[in-house]
Amino acid sequence: MIGLLPCSSQLHGNGVPLNRNPPALALRTPSVAARAIADDVSFNRALQDLTSCSASRDLGTGSALHALVIKSGFSSDVIVGNSLLNVYSKCGSLESARQVFDEMPLRTVVSWTTLMSGCCNHGEGDAVISLFWRMLSEVDPNEFAISVLLQACAHCLDTGGLRLVQSAHCYAIKMGFLMDSFLLNSMVHTYAKCGKLDDAEKILHRSDCKGVVSWTSLISSATLNGYGRDALNYFFQMQEDGITPNEITVLSLLRACSSIGGLSLFRWIHGLTVKSGWWLNDLVVNSLVELYLVNGFFLEGVEVFSKFLFSSEDPHFTDETLAVILQGCSELGLPGLGRQVHSYLMKRGIIPCLVIENSLMHMYAKDQQMDSAFQLFSRMEGKDIVSWNTIIAGLVRGGDFSEALLHFREMYREKDGQNGPDFVTALAMLQACSAMGSYCLGQTIHGFITKTGLACDMFLQNSLIDLYGKTGRLDLAQGVFEDMVSKDVSSWNSIMAAYGLNGRGHSALELFKELKELGIDRPNEITFVNILSACVHAGLIEEGVEIFNSMEVEYGIEPSTEHFACVVGMLGRSGRLDDAEGFIRKMMPVTADRAVWGALLNSCSVFGRIDIAERATRELLVLDGDSKAWRIAMSNAYATVGRFEDAAKLRLEVKERCGKDAGWSCVEVRGENVTFTVNDTANPICESIYNVLNSMTSHIRSNDYMA
Repeated sequence: MIGLLPCSSQLHGNGVPLNRNPPALALRTPSVAARAIADDVSFNRALQDLTSCSASRDLGTGSALHALVIKSGFSSDVIVGNSLLNVYSKCGSLESARQVFDEMPLRTVVSWTTLMSGCCNHGEGDAVISLFWRMLSEVDPNEFAISVLLQACAHCLDTGGLRLVQSAHCYAIKMGFLMDSFLLNSMVHTYAKCGKLDDAEKILHRSDCKGVVSWTSLISSATLNGYGRDALNYFFQMQEDGITPNEITVLSLLRACSSIGGLSLFRWIHGLTVKSGWWLNDLVVNSLVELYLVNGFFLEGVEVFSKFLFSSEDPHFTDETLAVILQGCSELGLPGLGRQVHSYLMKRGIIPCLVIENSLMHMYAKDQQMDSAFQLFSRMEGKDIVSWNTIIAGLVRGGDFSEALLHFREMYREKDGQNGPDFVTALAMLQACSAMGSYCLGQTIHGFITKTGLACDMFLQNSLIDLYGKTGRLDLAQGVFEDMVSKDVSSWNSIMAAYGLNGRGHSALELFKELKELGIDRPNEITFVNILSACVHAGLIEEGVEIFNSMEVEYGIEPSTEHFACVVGMLGRSGRLDDAEGFIRKMMPVTADRAVWGALLNSCSVFGRIDIAERATRELLVLDGDSKAWRIAMSNAYATVGRFEDAAKLRLEVKERCGKDAGWSCVEVRGENVTFTVNDTANPICESIYNVLNSMTSHIRSNDYMA
């Protein structure tokens, strides 16, 4: 239980408690003083060395000097004792400090405050309060003692610290200490930290010695306690008093603005940093860059960073700032600037640094510069889970699923308590399995998800539905969907897409109706893409057109070209190619893109409508003249109607103008994914393989199984 300071009835007129028998004021005993006079040079040298040890936090040298002081006979001198206290306190050796303190024959207010300050700086708030009560029986506290007490009380609010703060405040008023600016700042800071901003403000306004430090104490405390708007109001009052902000003021304001949010506010504080001359201050610029980037204003943050990087003679950035600026380069698609940052990091010797290396890898991987990402990854001295996830996700994003699988297996082999696969790994690998059609590996990932307690994560469940839908396991997709504790619109979209991909259009329509009847999750743009695609695959023309017409009327969703492409696909697959072309040219309110014309062209190949196919191809080549996909599709259309010369010409044009990537496919055999390409001869038994293939082809043709 924390008590109160002595009230005024317990004090003499000079503020000293009654029943006190203070020691003599002499700082040294006569014998020590005599030796000191005779040995003044060594005494002063000892004090200088102890002061140096305090400044450099050199505990070893300080302990050696302590032994020398004892040997020289100076240990009982109060100045030497205080210096030793300072050494041990600043070095964190509080037990040694207490031993010196207890052995001192004479203690001054400096002795008490030195030990109190050491305890306070190392988190021993209760010890500070205990020392303060003991101090009252020997000497009067000074302004610094009260200030240290206030700092300690701020950490002991649960045990009555606020009450003692208020008592210390009364004592400071009684003794006239509030004229001291250092104590005033401590008082303001402590009240603010206790959440008593009104009291802190009153103390400040009633003082005649308030300045930038006291105002900044109030502003920073308000910011740290989450009162960002109050911090801004205090700053405006500070300006009315004609006080110029310092570095800490500006940094506190930046934190306050970040807690409030808003681009206009950020621009205001940005302008203030320029106007007040803090624009080229390293700490301020770092905070300003982070202010923009952490709140999602990547362009503004990158602009500030670039300007400072190229205008300052010797720019310095923190690891945190460099990490977020690399994220900004990723978001804005600025790999060139990212490489300049990389060069800066190399020049400064900041790499290796795990956080920054991970950010660099993410930037390169997102820009599909996987060679650069791999170079960083291979040179990293210590990889964490973020490193592995970044490289695996980059490979999946770039379509290199086999390499992603290899890295996943390597990661799993090297796993330890920290670097085993996690949620992000599982999500990336499920995407890879879906793209490869790898059912067996997907089931392995599913088992890992269940084993690690992630089975109830909605993102992973949605990805599992997508995987099982794309691998034809509708039973498992439906099972995951039904087991979900909570579903979002993405869950419904995934299961509808699964049924649509597998030709179960009617089931997809039933799910769509169920989603509407529940009314919990409102259908979005993707919902309509999936249900319209299901209608395309199942040939449900009337139902699909009805759903398309309801998009804007019932749900206020304006159809995109992707939705229009589905309508064209529905009409085209049913043989209504003239209607499909008329829909594109006369009814679409937006300009048709590649998806729309591509849907029409693919339908023409099925029904041999070369006239419409040629018109669609011309439109596609205007939109994307270098694409080989449309030329190949048109070539297939020519071949369908027996115009093999025209088909061959287009194939030759593709080869000469665009080059044609070798066709490839991926199959899963006994849980292993095997990739093969057209005309592949790499296998040592390829001749036998082609003999078997040709034999099978002949058998299929002879039995009329091939069109």
